[in-house]
Amino acid sequence: MPQFTIELPEAVMPALTRKAQGWNKSPESFLSSYLVSFLENDNEAPVADKEREALEDILEERDKGPFVTITDMTAYRESIRARVMERVQQHQHG
Repeated sequence: MPQFTIELPEAVMPALTRKAQGWNKSPESFLSSYLVSFLENDNEAPVADKEREALEDILEERDKGPFVTITDMTAYRESIRARVMERVQQHQHG
C-alpha cells in the first residue's frame, strides 16, 4: 500500500483523535476513510452550500417585502414596550 505523509498542526490532532475514537478507528485510518468518502462524493454539492443556498433564498424573499409603513412611531414604540413588559412579567411569575 502506498504511503503518504501529511504534516498537520498540533491543534488538529485532538479533534481528529476524538472523531477517530467515535468511529473506533485510528486517526490515520479515519482520515484515510474520510478522504476516500470525500473524493467519491466530490460531484455532490456540500451540505453547507445547500443550506447556504436555502438561507439566501429565504433572505431574498424577505427583502422583496411586503413592508409595513409605520405612521405613528410613538404608538409603535409603546406597543413594543407593552409586549416586552408582558414577557418580563411572564418570566418573573413563570
